[in-house]
Amino acid sequence: MQDNAVRRRFVIYDWLAPLYDLGVWFFFLLTGGEDRLRARVIEGLEPLSAESLVLELCCGTATLSLRAAVRGANAIALDNSPGMLAVAREKAERLKTGISLIRADASTLPFREGAFDRVIASLGMHELGRDRATAALNEAKRVLKKGGRLVIFDYHKAEGVAGWIERLIFAFLETDTAEEWIAMDIQSVLRQAGFKDFRRSYHVQGTLQLVSADKP
Repeated sequence: MQDNAVRRRFVIYDWLAPLYDLGVWFFFLLTGGEDRLRARVIEGLEPLSAESLVLELCCGTATLSLRAAVRGANAIALDNSPGMLAVAREKAERLKTGISLIRADASTLPFREGAFDRVIASLGMHELGRDRATAALNEAKRVLKKGGRLVIFDYHKAEGVAGWIERLIFAFLETDTAEEWIAMDIQSVLRQAGFKDFRRSYHVQGTLQLVSADKP
């Protein structure tokens, strides 16, 4: 049943892919602007250099991979949706920015251990569900180099009026996997995966969180 639900979800992603960036832009417009928040996420990856190898999980249309590439990094963007990756490819060609695009599941990464300097996931982990998200975080730790960093930008359980708005958004725009994500103790999951130096900041009245942790 879960596999069928996952397949149905990716069919929806393929259908929505051409409109995805517009939807994200509009959402962030209501919360202070997309550029400002995206920039905060990229700052979490610094320092980046021409030797830096960055992997973006659940990349969607690969906005952050493209931004990392502009900063000089070598970026690989991974997603399970062919439609999203097709839009990402069009964006890369239009921007004349080279990134690698790979179709794969974030919970079973097709990379060797210790391959990447940075792993990033933005507004995609909440789509996986508890078990697959936990597996993806363990996989992120596996493919990071020693001293490498994981950066996550995604929903956080908000309180008060912000929490009411968040629940409204979940009811109409998200699935039960988003509820599972905000119920997770991310710090404990990352600690159990073997990460250290957990850091977190809250944004947009606590509805979003920026998390980073390092591989010892």
